[in-house]
Amino acid sequence: MAEGNGIAAPVFSHEYEDKAIGEPSPKRIKTEDTSEVEITQTISSPDVKTIETVNNHNQTTQDNPTEVKLPTVSNSQSPIVLPIPTPQNNNTSIPITATTTTTTTTAPAPAPAPPPQQKESVINTNSTTTLPPHLPPPIPVPPLEIKKINRLVLLYDKPRYYHTIIQLKELRELPNNYVTVLEIGTIDKVLKETTISSVKFDHFHMSIEYNDQFESNLRKFIEFLKNNQKMIDEVGDIAYHIHFEPGKKWQDYKPSEIKEYYNFLEALKDTAGDKVVHCSVVNKYDMDTVYITEKAELTKLGNEIQEDIQYWKNLKILDYGESSIRFLPGVKLPDTLEVLNIGGGYALETLTGFKMPPNLRALLAGQGAVHSIDNITFPTTLERLEIEDNKIYFLNYVEFPASLKHLDVSQNRIESLRGVNFPRGLQSLNIGFNPIESVRGIKFPETLRKLEVSNIPNESMTGVKFPESLEVLNLQSSMTNTRGLKLPQHLKTLILTGNGVNSINPLKLPNTIEVLYLNQNNIKTLNKVQLPPKLRELYLGDNLITTLKNVTFPSTLEVLDLENDPESIENDKHITTLKDVVLPPNLKIMKLGYHAIKAIESYEFPTSLRFLSLAYNELRQIKNIKFGNHLKTLDLSGNPELLSLDNVIIPESVTELRISPQLIGNLPAYIIERANKNRLIIKKSAT
Repeated sequence: MAEGNGIAAPVFSHEYEDKAIGEPSPKRIKTEDTSEVEITQTISSPDVKTIETVNNHNQTTQDNPTEVKLPTVSNSQSPIVLPIPTPQNNNTSIPITATTTTTTTTAPAPAPAPPPQQKESVINTNSTTTLPPHLPPPIPVPPLEIKKINRLVLLYDKPRYYHTIIQLKELRELPNNYVTVLEIGTIDKVLKETTISSVKFDHFHMSIEYNDQFESNLRKFIEFLKNNQKMIDEVGDIAYHIHFEPGKKWQDYKPSEIKEYYNFLEALKDTAGDKVVHCSVVNKYDMDTVYITEKAELTKLGNEIQEDIQYWKNLKILDYGESSIRFLPGVKLPDTLEVLNIGGGYALETLTGFKMPPNLRALLAGQGAVHSIDNITFPTTLERLEIEDNKIYFLNYVEFPASLKHLDVSQNRIESLRGVNFPRGLQSLNIGFNPIESVRGIKFPETLRKLEVSNIPNESMTGVKFPESLEVLNLQSSMTNTRGLKLPQHLKTLILTGNGVNSINPLKLPNTIEVLYLNQNNIKTLNKVQLPPKLRELYLGDNLITTLKNVTFPSTLEVLDLENDPESIENDKHITTLKDVVLPPNLKIMKLGYHAIKAIESYEFPTSLRFLSLAYNELRQIKNIKFGNHLKTLDLSGNPELLSLDNVIIPESVTELRISPQLIGNLPAYIIERANKNRLIIKKSAT
């Protein structure tokens, strides 16, 4: 079993994935109508012929080789959102996911913007190491040896619920992991007809969602456990995830369903009780549970919760998310527990009523109804506390443990943080979406590397001293102007979305910045602007910029996003031409959607470009332009007056072409041929 476990931050794919189905059109272009791309489409439901094995190296998710993407015409035009990169621990061994479903957005919105601050996290359970921060270490040290980690995920069917989907997504994205996903209905045949039975799995995950076949599915899992004792004995550790039906009362489940659920727990205890390190029981109790006040009923509730975990003596992760319980009445949690998720039900009123395990490292209690965390004795081992989206007014009397490294108190009712004693070793802090009228006087720890102060009614940052240790600073919609703003000199990511910025030079941006968000401001020009020399990503949509002529971009720039918000009616300033525009030589992603470009002629894009969006402009003509051979996606959708591509050579490297319906009948023959040979996906926009 490899070492180096911790709580890894979620990773988001930069790829626009879509699974194609459908029938050939009269023009022999295979088409598809998918108005919405579902995340479940990226998680195959394998049978004997399609066992999904995901081999992740260097944080890259490989496509299932058995999955064929047919050329398609799709109505889906959801934008590709490029997130702030978040590293994973390369030595991850036992991350059995503990997931909450917080969807709070702490990054700029609407698109283009940083991604939502999600709480879904892959949990690694080796207690010998500390939780890795959300930020990369100052000096990354490559591992001496990369150990291949095998995971077996056993499903009953394609996942339907967000909680389950995210768990599987994160497993697939773990570096150096080989993830095999099988369905319980085909497992026996697969074991007989393939070599999968000879694989020694480090981690075994069982995922069950409630449906009409709940009893039958549970019996299949029980049968598998009993009939494959040798295989179970050889796995490193076990996690199981059971997702009950949202909104369904526990007492409304059939007695036979409840009995089969407990039979499953018994069978798991008998075959591998000591190996269970992660238990997820999601959505078990609905909102009616908050009305339980009688002592006898509360005792019964506590006993029911206790029965869910009573067998697991080595439990490290308990995910009891999305259950509407006011507190944990008399529940005794195992001392081995390191991660506890009791958030997501909008009912939890207090963190009292149960004893926190002495080795707890992460407590997730977001989306609740907690008014105060005063007088709470947190374990001295606690390193992550997430209590966002509650009803907390004050933190002045909270005794945070000195071990705390990550704190999220966003979306509460906190008006002031003056006098709050944050732990000296804190590395990340989120205080966004609170009614904080002034940031002045807040004593931020000098060890902070990530700070989020977004969406607050503060007027100015004059007199605010940010720690020089900061590498990520999110100040989205946190001031009416930027006068008096003094930025730390070691920043790598800066978010200044929606702050009334008129000009870039007065900001005195540090030279260390690599990712810069300046969208939704009042910037009129980029002429004579000195951008940071190490800048890799620049987001400038929804400003007043009308030209990119005479703009000097740093050669390091890889992402240039000037896409406007299609819902915005305030901005009537648009870029109209690319003539004489010099783009940086290493540019990989360029987004120029929702502007007013009418024609592109005699223009050469950087050969490094992989994604180009000219969606929803006023394009009528494209000719004599040159693309490099690295281009993968070309988005020309939403340009109904663009009726021909005869004067354009689309490189063989392009695997996805997005166009308006008006262009479908006029596509060049070589495009149609590539589409019908499954080398190109074609998607159409609504207009």
